Amino acid sequence: MMEQFKIGHSHLDSELESILILPGGEGPFPSVLLFHEYSGLNTVIIGHARRLAANGYAVLAADFYGLKNRPATLDEAQVTHRIYRNDRLLMRERAAACFDVLKAQPQIDPFCIYALGFSFGGGVALELARSGAGLKGTVSVYGYLDTSHPASVGEIKCPLMAIHVNDDPVVPEEHARMFEAEMRVAEARYELIRLDNAHHGFANPEDNGFDPQLAEDMWGQVRGWMEKQNPGTNAPGF
Repeated sequence: MMEQFKIGHSHLDSELESILILPGGEGPFPSVLLFHEYSGLNTVIIGHARRLAANGYAVLAADFYGLKNRPATLDEAQVTHRIYRNDRLLMRERAAACFDVLKAQPQIDPFCIYALGFSFGGGVALELARSGAGLKGTVSVYGYLDTSHPASVGEIKCPLMAIHVNDDPVVPEEHARMFEAEMRVAEARYELIRLDNAHHGFANPEDNGFDPQLAEDMWGQVRGWMEKQNPGTNAPGF
């Protein structure tokens, strides 16, 4: 039976409260560090986490902003997310603090942790990978592809998959080209999957661009890619 817990932790002067969701059965479980969109830790990201957990993954839905900084409106979210979008080293530090919390959970396999993020969270996941974190793999779904600190050779330790929406006004083509050039220079293992006829936010049921069929297709791609990184995992996919 699935279990859900609040995990209190801190980083710098922020008190954070992330959500840990465990699948049924006995661990240690493969796990996912899940980063939310710019709107913050909400029911959408918890729904993503529960989907993952229902299929065998322990999931930490990371509270990136903190209890006192959770935006009540999208206008507030625009301001809050810019703190980290404009300071990528701070973004990496906050992501690493959340990664440490997940690694410390006794129910998880510390050698099989994936990072997954959507939009803002996809950018966070990629920055964590650029920092050299010991991840099994990193997935970005319509996430930010630009960075102020491009990776050098050998800095990225895990394979990456980025699902990118062509003609995305949030993540422009220029950033996709910059990302591919960066990955080549860094000699990283990566896949950039480009989607036509899609909108930024297609996996978010509360977004005007939500596309349920594209969202299902995306989950299938993520499942297959994660299974490829860890053949023989007990997690059956989602």
